[in-house]
Amino acid sequence: MKRILVTNDDGIGSIGLRILFNSVRSLGTVYVVAPEGPKSAVGLSLTLHKPLRV
Repeated sequence: MKRILVTNDDGIGSIGLRILFNSVRSLGTVYVVAPEGPKSAVGLSLTLHKPLRV
């Protein structure tokens, strides 16, 4: 069985993420990794003084 990673930067509640998940779920085991909320354009940000929860 294939393992598929689906991720985005728009947040776990994004409609696009749900559509993508539903389109590939029959192809294998799907893992979803997404932020709790929108994080577009924060690719260069750093977390220095707060815990980073995964």
